[in-house]
Amino acid sequence: MPSPARIGLIGPDRTQPCGIADYTARLASALARKSDLVFAPFRGALIDSRLDDCRGILVQYERSLLAEPGFHGGDKFLAALSRRHPGRVFVVPHEVYDQDPFAFPFAALRAGFPPFLWLKRLRYRWLHRGYAAEKRLQALGYRAHRVIPLSGPGMEILRAQVSGKVLDPIPLASFAPPETEAMPAPPLRETLFPQSPKAVLGIFGFLAPGVDYASVLDLLAGLEAGVCLLILGGSRDPVEAPEGSRGRAENRLAAAIAARGLQGRVHVTGYLPESGLSAFFRLCDAFLCPMRFKSNSSSLLNLIHLEKPILASDLPLTRYLKAQGAPLELYADQAQLRMGVAAALSGTAPALSNLYPWDFDAVANAYLRMMGAGPG
Repeated sequence: MPSPARIGLIGPDRTQPCGIADYTARLASALARKSDLVFAPFRGALIDSRLDDCRGILVQYERSLLAEPGFHGGDKFLAALSRRHPGRVFVVPHEVYDQDPFAFPFAALRAGFPPFLWLKRLRYRWLHRGYAAEKRLQALGYRAHRVIPLSGPGMEILRAQVSGKVLDPIPLASFAPPETEAMPAPPLRETLFPQSPKAVLGIFGFLAPGVDYASVLDLLAGLEAGVCLLILGGSRDPVEAPEGSRGRAENRLAAAIAARGLQGRVHVTGYLPESGLSAFFRLCDAFLCPMRFKSNSSSLLNLIHLEKPILASDLPLTRYLKAQGAPLELYADQAQLRMGVAAALSGTAPALSNLYPWDFDAVANAYLRMMGAGPG
């Protein structure tokens, strides 16, 4: 008989270099203060007997985290978990998809000589096979008792595809301000950008095809040379380049930077652990979130307490977050982005209050109520 006070949490452990690992660790701490928590990393969760005694099991899920050699794929993992714990598995997908988020290469598919069109299409489908697999899994309802979206737009997509299993959204918690650290040494900016930049724009998050780096690089090329771009993140390519060399995403970005003559004005940090973010955040005068598509964004919610301008592409998710109280300025095209950056760097951007209400204790309480294990 499952214990009414024991809750299971499955997700990536802190050794995995991803934002969901940091998020899950904080959520685990909040749940442990309020319940008898059992945390199980993905690997080993299917045979962890401690989960047999849990009233409910939350799975902080992203398919790419399960794509390890010799390990279950996402669909097989969730199906096996649900068979072992019938009626008690609650999947919390950190991304859900509606229209093909990689639709932007279609114009490129039509370009060039017609005889090679079939080859371009074949390459396109191969590059984005992970997206197709995720769509199939989503249509199966994530093989769970219940599915919990993390945003209003995510809920709408899931309700259209997973009838009868979707609960009301529990938005992502926002990360508290970084702990106070010694201010970075004055030469840090000059170490990253030898030309002593006048201003630094920041983009936070993994290098991904869903981020519109091209529009930001075009913007940067039109700004004075003293404005630089700091990308706080690294590659999530499933097949990385040998140690000491760049991965595929870095190579693509480097080629785009070189094509615009921006060498020396753009710096990519590589993956930064949570403990090392604060000094780099302080280097940026404003942040850009140039997303082509998104249903959830923990990366963005790392920025809202920094009291710096945040310009985000106008999407259903960013409109939802702004309505929830996140201090965002939204742009719909290159002209609006250019005006927003000019206002941010000149100090004339409007001051926005951060009213986003979700902290980790509130999220933990909401999950516990949903499973009948917390305050009413």
